[in-house]
Amino acid sequence: MSAWDISPNGVRGVLTRTQGVAMEFDGHMNNLNAAVQGAGAQCSSGIVGEAIAGFFESAKSNIEFVFTRTNACLNAAAQATNAYVDGDLEMAGNAQASATAAPNPAAVMPRGPGRAMAE
Repeated sequence: MSAWDISPNGVRGVLTRTQGVAMEFDGHMNNLNAAVQGAGAQCSSGIVGEAIAGFFESAKSNIEFVFTRTNACLNAAAQATNAYVDGDLEMAGNAQASATAAPNPAAVMPRGPGRAMAE
């Protein structure tokens, strides 16, 4: 059986920092789009401009996929951490319930309560 030792606060800190960086993706994509359009407009050759635009269009879906995958990973990590915390709370509750539900050991000892086993 594997043992888990996850620091929920540590995970939340990493997720918060990563999400902060990921929130900049849209701005970066807009800047990239503007740069590609500017490069196409500034080049003196229509063929080169079309090549730049074609390259960007072919790469754009891959770039957007990275952004989408990053968001999906952030969500999955948050959900997994929440499930871990919920599982810990549930296990603690089950352990407490089991401890209080345990029978009195003296009542179930061989030879009855209060008697020694070996005489």
